Amino acid sequence: MGQAWTHATAMLGANRELVIIIAGLFLFLPQFALAVFLPEAVNPPPPAGDPSDFQAIMDASMSAMTEQYSKYGWLFIGITLFQTLGTLALLTLLTDTSRPTVGEAIKLGARGLLPYIGAAIIMALGAAIVIGVPVGLLSALGGPAVALAVLIAIPLVIYVAIKFSLYTAVIAIEREYNPINALKRSWQLTKGNSFRLLLFLFLLFLAFGVVSLVLTLVTGTIFAALGGTIEQIGNGFIAALVSAVLGAVFLAVFAAVHAQLSGDQAGRNVQDVFE
Repeated sequence: MGQAWTHATAMLGANRELVIIIAGLFLFLPQFALAVFLPEAVNPPPPAGDPSDFQAIMDASMSAMTEQYSKYGWLFIGITLFQTLGTLALLTLLTDTSRPTVGEAIKLGARGLLPYIGAAIIMALGAAIVIGVPVGLLSALGGPAVALAVLIAIPLVIYVAIKFSLYTAVIAIEREYNPINALKRSWQLTKGNSFRLLLFLFLLFLAFGVVSLVLTLVTGTIFAALGGTIEQIGNGFIAALVSAVLGAVFLAVFAAVHAQLSGDQAGRNVQDVFE
């Protein structure tokens, strides 16, 4: 684990200026713009209803979510595609030994955009068939079967997510533009290391989650005291900044894990990746 983290921070440090440009443009700016100009799109009002009526709250939440996506779905899709382009460009920038410029990294990232979408669709359809159908049949039985369905679904979803967690890195770093091959390659790379990778990512997520929570609580208190537009802009700025930093760090981590599991770092034992 220490080796992967060291490699990730080294990549970020070696490409600091270019990482800031791409992460700022593709990860920070869209979220900050949403928070400032369309706050209702990212912070919808809480559903109305009796807090003690769980089913009513769930129904109201689903209704609000459906309305939110029907109204802003096109915007969410556009931002997702834009940030995916930035993700692929950033992975390229961090790992390409030819030291591409920002423009070259974006062009290479654009080549992987359609394969990325294709792989995501294949993965989602496969999970829906293999996991969703059996779980849905169990849920339809009602009673204890619903709890059983949840207990089965959660570990399966986590397992599939870990097995396919490197397909983005495969597309951006290995230039594998066949979405099926990219998914197969991710499955192959994570073979025998799935639990280590899950634990590594969980610990990182937990650590950064605590730091983010403390930061947002402190800054949120300060901005709340100022109130009005300053509070809205300030909270949006911090949320977008935290998201962009975490995004860049986790992309570097995935690039480091990919490098080590694929044997790109000479002399490293795959079993020592997360030590």
